[in-house]
Amino acid sequence: MSIEEAILLDTLRCRLDFLRTKNNYTKKEVAERLNLPFDQYESYESGESLPHILELIDIVDLYQVTLDYLVGRTEN
Repeated sequence: MSIEEAILLDTLRCRLDFLRTKNNYTKKEVAERLNLPFDQYESYESGESLPHILELIDIVDLYQVTLDYLVGRTEN
């Protein structure tokens, strides 16, 4: 894994946790809203794996943020 990939995983992990907490969702609720198995969503939030692009789109739609924000390309 490259340093860039490691940074992306860590940024995504932090943003997923922040957004979930900010919206008062449990991990189980987010997984259900995204139609994902709990363990699959949990692997994203723990930084073990990256979501597919369609899952990323569902995540940004859920939280009303941009993909650039979610992956750390912007702070807005």
